[in-house]
Amino acid sequence: MLANRLSANPAIRVLLLEAGGPDRSPLIHIPAGIARAIGNSALDWCYRAEPDGSRYDKVDLWPAGKTLGGSSSINGMLFVRGSRQDFNGWAALGNPGWSYDDVLPYFRRLETSEFGDASLRGQNGPMPVSRLRTTHPLAAVFMQAALECGIPRNADYNGVSQDGVAEPQVTQRDGWRWSSARSFLHPVRKRPNLRIETRLLAERLLVDATGRCTGVQVRHDDQSVAQFIASCEVIVTAGALATPKLLMLSGIGPAALLREHGLPVLVDLPGVGANLQEHCNSVVGADVSMRTYNMEASGLRAAKHLLRWLATGRGPAASPYPHAVAFVRSRPEEPQPDLQLLFGPFAFGYDENGVVPYLKPAVTIMANACHPVARGRLTIRSADPAAPPKIEHRLLDEPEDVRRQLAASRLARRLLQTEAFRPYVLREILPGPAVQTDPQWIEHLRRTSSLGYHPVGSCRMGTGPDAVVSPTLMLHGVSGLRIADASIMPALPAANTNAATLMIAEKAADLILANRRAPTAL
Repeated sequence: MLANRLSANPAIRVLLLEAGGPDRSPLIHIPAGIARAIGNSALDWCYRAEPDGSRYDKVDLWPAGKTLGGSSSINGMLFVRGSRQDFNGWAALGNPGWSYDDVLPYFRRLETSEFGDASLRGQNGPMPVSRLRTTHPLAAVFMQAALECGIPRNADYNGVSQDGVAEPQVTQRDGWRWSSARSFLHPVRKRPNLRIETRLLAERLLVDATGRCTGVQVRHDDQSVAQFIASCEVIVTAGALATPKLLMLSGIGPAALLREHGLPVLVDLPGVGANLQEHCNSVVGADVSMRTYNMEASGLRAAKHLLRWLATGRGPAASPYPHAVAFVRSRPEEPQPDLQLLFGPFAFGYDENGVVPYLKPAVTIMANACHPVARGRLTIRSADPAAPPKIEHRLLDEPEDVRRQLAASRLARRLLQTEAFRPYVLREILPGPAVQTDPQWIEHLRRTSSLGYHPVGSCRMGTGPDAVVSPTLMLHGVSGLRIADASIMPALPAANTNAATLMIAEKAADLILANRRAPTAL
């Protein structure tokens, strides 16, 4: 997005560096390809965390897109902005200009939405926000089950309020995934002032004696090959996992850690890599009496669905995970929805290698606490730019997070036990009828919960000793350097994170252009 917005000014020359390759793989563009894109080392960095002691030392895959479009090329395509309270909370943490009213124009500018009120939703932006082209019949059953449980219908969870059950909003056009690269980059890639280079890994930022970032050094095939120099600004958008790693490799981060790995300390910033946040997903599932999409993903059926998708943009191949979405409160006194439930006509699991299929007809409800208390940390393992980062996060270490996951999971069970689902549910498979008491549920959560794939916060925006960037996204202690990705979020929104990340990029473009020094952006 930033490359698009900045290069719209012909006086600005923009160089876009991508460590992965071009976004040509069909696994990117076919929505159902997500099952084979996540955990695929050609498209995903496939980071693995340290064992999580709060979940019996489980080792998680932390995906991150390794291609043009980044993680928007391999994500679940669900478009959720977050609530008014989320962004007002960012502003209250010392970030003027980031309240809901401040960021709403950027959300509207980036999208063309099939949903909601035109005063709140964009109608002319590059990113399409669409309805599913094909919805499984059990999604309507889930909607009815939600009404039975007192959850109201909501026509637009990205509108006035998140409360209620709704159809999903997805970043698709005509049943094809529409990543940020496809929305913002491809239409302008032939601009003469825009240069795109792939398969170049940034190994360190260049900072001169005055403390100004002047460029970046890159490598190809584990060999340093070039330095690119910027006459205006360097903008890092490597994401919540790679951005703090790059800063640390450049001598910007916790001083003791940098010295441990023999790196010079240019700026002692203890907040680099701290404040790492992630949603915890817990799953309740049941075998059902009608075919579900996990049964359509192999053999002749998969070929038939692929041909249908190519011809019409419809069918199981056009499907992301959720076919219905609900935002609810774990208890009446909560000031806003604090739980998200996603209904999918699938059953599968996750391990450190990615998605694990299930071969019977089944549905799942994925539940998460929207605003986790737990915080993790990302550090470097060595001074080698090719070494993966060290990710430490105890996902269920905080009692309040466990309480909310428990409430969400119990509600998911109630939904599958409603009259609406009675004709279809054969048996509960997760956690199973033997799990009834709170201790049993918590044991189940610790053994089976996984990541939401929404890492944020590792270069927190704000003030104070642990903040990494200012509200204008400038790095504390270094001039000429901004960060404009999910790492700057001070707190997780009640949302999947792609929409908010796009909003950050839209706002960053305005902040950069406001400088009105326009020779070069790197």
